[in-house]
Amino acid sequence: MDYHCEMLLEGYKNNLETYAKMQEIIKNEVSKYVNDFGTIINSFESRIKTEESLRGKLERKGNKYHTIEDITDIVGVRVVTFYMDEVDKFAAKIESNFDVDWENSTDKRKMHSIDSFGYMSLHYICRIPKKMYYDEKNPKINEIRFEVQLRSVLQHAWAAIQHDAGYKSDIEMPKEYSRAFSRLAGLLELADDAFCQLRNSIDDYRRRVRQIVKDGSFEDIELNGDSYNAYIENGGFEALNRKIATICNMEVEVVPLDSFLKVFKAFEFRTLKQLDDFVKEYSDLAYEFSVRQFAGKDIDIISSVAGPLALSIVFIVSKNLGAAIVKMLLDTVYGVRSSNAKQAEKLTNIAKSMGLARSEDELDG
Repeated sequence: MDYHCEMLLEGYKNNLETYAKMQEIIKNEVSKYVNDFGTIINSFESRIKTEESLRGKLERKGNKYHTIEDITDIVGVRVVTFYMDEVDKFAAKIESNFDVDWENSTDKRKMHSIDSFGYMSLHYICRIPKKMYYDEKNPKINEIRFEVQLRSVLQHAWAAIQHDAGYKSDIEMPKEYSRAFSRLAGLLELADDAFCQLRNSIDDYRRRVRQIVKDGSFEDIELNGDSYNAYIENGGFEALNRKIATICNMEVEVVPLDSFLKVFKAFEFRTLKQLDDFVKEYSDLAYEFSVRQFAGKDIDIISSVAGPLALSIVFIVSKNLGAAIVKMLLDTVYGVRSSNAKQAEKLTNIAKSMGLARSEDELDG
């Protein structure tokens, strides 16, 4: 490197403490936006450019910088969202909280002509505003610029692939490979858009299902994760659990009931109406089963598993499926453990004492 670049590198070394403080402030601030964003962020990272990386940059184009402050990406933040429309939503957070250098910020998503494809990302050049942090002993914290990169996960994949191939931009790429890269970029852009549309369609479907279930209309609604969750949210097993809790004046601890969806699917319930009919048909038997299970015992709390578990056990025994299937039920709900076999025998016998299991003669008849 020439003398000018060596001086820039010396300026970098002198600012390292300031860069570290800037990174801390920016990371803490952007972390708040990530946590409050409302949807899951694919990744968030911050970094200070290493001396080796900066040296390589200066060797390539050091003469374009007058001072070390002209290099705006020494401190950098990257946020990768799952969907491309979330990039703009997150960008609003950056714009409203940091001082954006609009002249040097670039939206590379809008730089392509209508018939070209390539690297897409939103790059902001920012400063830390004094209202966010100020130290009169180190005013450089509010003067030195830093870079924020915002992109979707597929845009990030494109950038990573291009970088892995050894090219940091389309300009560097040999023409013989540029067309192939451009075609792949076009596919990723189409996929990015398609994933957004699919996400929106799924969100609309979930809203419709929640409203239909709330209205109590279960006909022809497929039993799946969305409809099952909506059913639980609208008190699917709540009445039975409250009734069971009265047996010993117990409280009901609400716990996730996700595992029962697999159970009900195994019962060959295909619609939400089949599940609701099952709950209505077997609730009295489930309550009687619970009376025999809990009556006279010193129990203060039961979990919300009690209702659907009792329903499932009386259903299994009424179909003459026996303790082995009850054990599979316990394995599904509680996880595989050595005590499940003994507990299954006990619960099966309680259900059989209600006269639920049919004799061989009844089955033959």
